[in-house]
Amino acid sequence: MQYLLLAPILFPFILSIVLLFNKWEEKIRNRWVLCGIIINFLLLIHNVFILKENRIHVLKLNEFIDIYIKMDTAGIVFCFLVSFLWILTSFYSIGYMHDERKQTRFFIFFTATLGVTNGIALSGNLITLYLFYELLTLFTFPLVIHAGNETALKAGYKYLIYSFGGAALSLFGMFMIFSKTQSLDFIPGGIIQPVFTKELSYYFMAYVLTFCGFGVKAGLVPFHSWLPSAMVAPTPVSALLHAVAVVKSGIFSLIRMSYFIFGPTVIMLIKGNDFALVFILITILTGSFLAIHQKNLKKRLAYSTISQLGYIMLGLVVFNPDSFAGGMLHMIFHAFIKITLFFCVGAIMHITGKTEIQEIQGLGKQLPILMWCFSLSAISLVGIPPTNGFVSKWFLAIGSLQTGSFVIPIVLLLSALLTAGYLLPIITTAFFKPIPAGESVYTEPSPFMLIPIIILTGIVLLTGLFPNPIINILDTIAISVI
Repeated sequence: MQYLLLAPILFPFILSIVLLFNKWEEKIRNRWVLCGIIINFLLLIHNVFILKENRIHVLKLNEFIDIYIKMDTAGIVFCFLVSFLWILTSFYSIGYMHDERKQTRFFIFFTATLGVTNGIALSGNLITLYLFYELLTLFTFPLVIHAGNETALKAGYKYLIYSFGGAALSLFGMFMIFSKTQSLDFIPGGIIQPVFTKELSYYFMAYVLTFCGFGVKAGLVPFHSWLPSAMVAPTPVSALLHAVAVVKSGIFSLIRMSYFIFGPTVIMLIKGNDFALVFILITILTGSFLAIHQKNLKKRLAYSTISQLGYIMLGLVVFNPDSFAGGMLHMIFHAFIKITLFFCVGAIMHITGKTEIQEIQGLGKQLPILMWCFSLSAISLVGIPPTNGFVSKWFLAIGSLQTGSFVIPIVLLLSALLTAGYLLPIITTAFFKPIPAGESVYTEPSPFMLIPIIILTGIVLLTGLFPNPIINILDTIAISVI
């Protein structure tokens, strides 16, 4: 029975292989994809609530090379987030990719990426996480270059260079950690014993390498350049890159490294949090300032992602229970908000062919459901109550104030104003500017695209009104690691 722990990881790969060797017509293939991803989610639920075995060593050659899968609360939260959003993205992808070419290849890598991301979530040690982290780059690369043109290929190569470069930094840091600890297992509070004065610089360097390495996928400035370039991918891919699969895998890796390898005590002792905080605050403001200057809808959302990821990382380096809860909350809530925004923009592009902000004048009158969903999600990203974006940012601000820092809340407030500055013009252009003369008549997208958007918008609102169930789960994690 313990091998069922591997099901959420292996089942998507099996589904990909089935898709590879069967030349089905579109409808049959789509049903296989939907059913397979839903079954995968049910397997995860089974493992969490029924399966008693919660860990398994798949392959152990020595203390360093130990492929180890484990279910703990942090991993389960991330795995549920990934698997649930993948279901909605599958429905959306079927509608979006209907007229696209190379659909089967898209869904092969789309499903395989789910298995890799679940592998990151359920890794029991840093070497297992690193293995899936590298596989994530390889399996998402064909999705980034799906268009096959020169722009897509350049973006894909850039993505590879940044991702493998960051992974190499993390690997060096891992070697440094293992040489001292002889372990890379994830233990709440960290595995590093009390550090002597002569070892401070050693562990500081190991922390810098791993933080910057995993920070590449997390969009940390100045390692963020790959993220906007990857917008050449189809919108479902962009949504996954920016909402859950890639950037959140980077964030989750930073959570594991900070709270389950080093531990807050060691990081504060070596002043690693002060080092990280400088880069994080720069990331928050830089992403916001760059987003304001973008005229393209997807690029504006891309730079917005960089800023919002800074919020999450901020909650991870303040080392306060409220800040930790705020960072984890924003990881979850941002995933729902940003995937909704990308779905809305993708639907606009799919229906109208419009990609620039000035081109969507009056579109809110023709596509009211779509634009209202966009507007509510945008308001949540700004952090206006009672949306879920307000809840997570409130916890971040309160946690920072409890540590005596007034700089962080000021940066959060400034970034919120900048977020309003780059999102509200999209809403006003769509709703309050007249429809241009001779404009074509547009209708709402197909149910495959519209229903996931409506469901996600409802979740954004409900989790803002009733956040306590999620907060209670995250509080249990915070108690164990801080």
